[in-house]
Amino acid sequence: MTQSDQDQKRRSMFQTLLIVVIGQVGCLTFAVILASVLGGLWLDDQFGTKPVFTLVLLFAGIPLSVILMLFVSRRALERLKEKFAAEEKNTSA
Repeated sequence: MTQSDQDQKRRSMFQTLLIVVIGQVGCLTFAVILASVLGGLWLDDQFGTKPVFTLVLLFAGIPLSVILMLFVSRRALERLKEKFAAEEKNTSA
């Protein structure tokens, strides 16, 4: 396998991983926002406080989304590094 073929394969792997990470982060963000809104509306209905719990849970969901984003991205980056290390090991051997 030539160097350009390896570079093309790496680029393809990186692009695929990037698409997967973006999809995961988008779904997680949507799930957190949806849970915050639905949970807040339910709590507001139970306690008779219209926007209070919805706003609190929505604003609490923002840092949660960021933390989940970082976690998913780091995990994906670790997997990518492991694949590159294994590929380098196989290529040099």
